Amino acid sequence: MYIPSRFTTPELAEVEVNRVAEEIRRYKSGELDEETFRKFRLENGVYGIRFQKDIQMIRVKVPYGLLTAEQLERLGEVSEIFANGIGHVTTRQDFQFHWVPLEVVPELLRRINEVGLTTREACGNTVRNVTACPIAGVSPDEIFNITPYADTIVRYFLRNPLNQNLPRKFKIALEGCQTDHAATGMHDIGILADRKMVDGKELRGFKIYVGGGLGPPPFAAQLLEEFTPADQLLVTCEAILRVFDRLGERGNPARARIKFVIMRLGMAEFRKIVLKERIAVYSTRAGDRLWKIREFEEEPPPSFPTPSDRVESSPEFERWRRTNVFNQRQKGFYYVYVTLPAGDITTQQFYALASMARKYSGGILVTTRTQNLVFKWIREDLLYDFYVDLNAAGLATYGANRILSVVGCPGADTCNLAITHSHRLALELHRRLKEMPEIVMAEDLKDISIKVSGCPNSCGQHHIADIGFYGSANRVDGKMAPYYTLLLGGGIGPGKAIFGTPVAKVPAKNVPDVVLRLIQLYRENRKDEESFSDWVKRSQEEMGGEGLHGEVAVASKGGEK
Repeated sequence: MYIPSRFTTPELAEVEVNRVAEEIRRYKSGELDEETFRKFRLENGVYGIRFQKDIQMIRVKVPYGLLTAEQLERLGEVSEIFANGIGHVTTRQDFQFHWVPLEVVPELLRRINEVGLTTREACGNTVRNVTACPIAGVSPDEIFNITPYADTIVRYFLRNPLNQNLPRKFKIALEGCQTDHAATGMHDIGILADRKMVDGKELRGFKIYVGGGLGPPPFAAQLLEEFTPADQLLVTCEAILRVFDRLGERGNPARARIKFVIMRLGMAEFRKIVLKERIAVYSTRAGDRLWKIREFEEEPPPSFPTPSDRVESSPEFERWRRTNVFNQRQKGFYYVYVTLPAGDITTQQFYALASMARKYSGGILVTTRTQNLVFKWIREDLLYDFYVDLNAAGLATYGANRILSVVGCPGADTCNLAITHSHRLALELHRRLKEMPEIVMAEDLKDISIKVSGCPNSCGQHHIADIGFYGSANRVDGKMAPYYTLLLGGGIGPGKAIFGTPVAKVPAKNVPDVVLRLIQLYRENRKDEESFSDWVKRSQEEMGGEGLHGEVAVASKGGEK
């Protein structure tokens, strides 16, 4: 098993926490102005909450999503003592905690650091949390396990001087499977595992994509290099980051992402500059510290509990097993998705899941960009016991990664930029769909994704959803009312992103009815095995813009056509 790195040492933690405490003191005493303190706290994962003074959101980085039971337990403690009793898994595999008073932040950080986690560079113009495939190491269609490469990238860039004042935030994702669970096509750097034969020997390497991003306007990543040998991965990432640092737009945050550098230069010129920069980086920086990839043996956990003598089946268990349990490439073992409604997890659930990780999966579990969790190495004869324990924690929800797994950002409950309460809508959609197993369990609907953002910035990744919504507003009877802009037909694939087409504006209260109407229209009008996205594309071509818009408009007003 791959055990996560510890990203903070006791010595480093003491220095960093003491500095945070000192900067808070200076800010409260008036020695530090608001903007200077804002930049500092963002670099340390401390984010302001909407309409609040000195009440914060804390973002804890979970590099490549991998957590130990000890770390999960500590996160539960944080939610209980410092926050509102709830943690939130983000679409970057982080954990967020809301409603934290500024004065307790140093102690919160101290406790996080004690278990090797960190909030450093979780916000701000830095390399954000490096994300990766949540089923790395166990996926049946894996090319190779990218976890050690993700770990190397995290350890190299974390606290690196190059990473402290970029033009804008920077996001990296790695994928080792032929299915792109990490959504590499929407990242500043997307890294896909690959192999090739050289002189009769198999060589590990990567396809590297650059310049993706979902903030307006969304931009699909483009191929930088067809095959980058594994020993050149890190130096290539550094070259890209250096070019971005040098050429990124610093005067206009709205156009500061690396995608705008590529738009301005063109991909051919950008590629030329990066490859030239790589030669310079390699000649001056090559050495052991660049290339140390932590080796590990892929082994199942060393011990398992004895199965109980409980009845090993029930209709609810069988339904859950069908949608949440998947074969590992290691015979006799399974990986299991735990569905978290809109990414929420309570204090008691933190503790329960930590106990289950120790009991069933060697003390390890993984967060996902779909705001869920994954347990690996679950033995077949322990699946029912695992389900019973999960059910006792209130988390045995079926329908993982199906239409029921609605993604939603925190929205206007806490976010300064949000227009609507996207988190509440995601929860409501989850609740409504959960009561409709005939929809959730249907094979023709299982791959439809629903994602909700509270504003156009796409923290909920609405651009790449089959059915996406982002918060907006309309004037109704002289007053502003919450609306959502509906997008249809988005998706993600290895190294590519397909962005949904805006279709209509929908009153917030009518969004669930619109979703159900879209499902009905798809079932009534699709051809053969036509996917939802293919049906949307064909419908728009055949019906024209007004046709599909009209159907949605009727549903959005609560009527039927």
